[in-house]
Amino acid sequence: MKKRKFNSIQIITYKEIAFLLRFLLKLLYRLEVEGTENIPSEGPAIIAPNHESSLDVIAIAVSIPRPIKALGKIERFKYPILGRFAKFLGGIPVNREKVSISSIKSAIETLLNGNILLVFPEGTRWGSKKENGPKRGVAYLAEKTKVPVIPTAIIGANKIWPPQKKIPRLRGKLKVKFGKPIIYEKSNNKDKGKEFTLELMKIIKIMIKHEEENI
Repeated sequence: MKKRKFNSIQIITYKEIAFLLRFLLKLLYRLEVEGTENIPSEGPAIIAPNHESSLDVIAIAVSIPRPIKALGKIERFKYPILGRFAKFLGGIPVNREKVSISSIKSAIETLLNGNILLVFPEGTRWGSKKENGPKRGVAYLAEKTKVPVIPTAIIGANKIWPPQKKIPRLRGKLKVKFGKPIIYEKSNNKDKGKEFTLELMKIIKIMIKHEEENI
């Protein structure tokens, strides 16, 4: 399959916006990024981070030296600012109550075309009113596309912009850390997908704990 890449105009615009947002995050929150060497310089990958804040998507987007696409709840696309940014990222809207086949196909196509895709393993923000738990999304996409999954820790975003707040604080410390890639190993075990996601979440939580202990 021929890879579909961002055209030059889109890349320039993306880089300009990412540069501006990165500057703002560094100015306001002393943004620190670690582990970008774990992200392939070309070809597909799934970025799988914790999700505790509306700031998470922006934090990830400006921390990766490549354009990304993102799976996001369909409600987010209705937000005035975040919605526009999500659409600009080439966001794929997802109904968390009933994921559509078209959303799954779009996500798989995004990866097969050599792009980086942001997927939150739990599907919703940690600490939100909805019950959190492992979803099949990351494991399913990793199994179908055979692309590496990058465990990612976002530290500090939940304090800057917690779920219950409508606007972010203007001070805080923000860090994004990308872990070593992991590969979904094919198995006949019907619970393999759940186990993979639980292990992924465990790695992320260990990364977060390690960073919080060193702040």
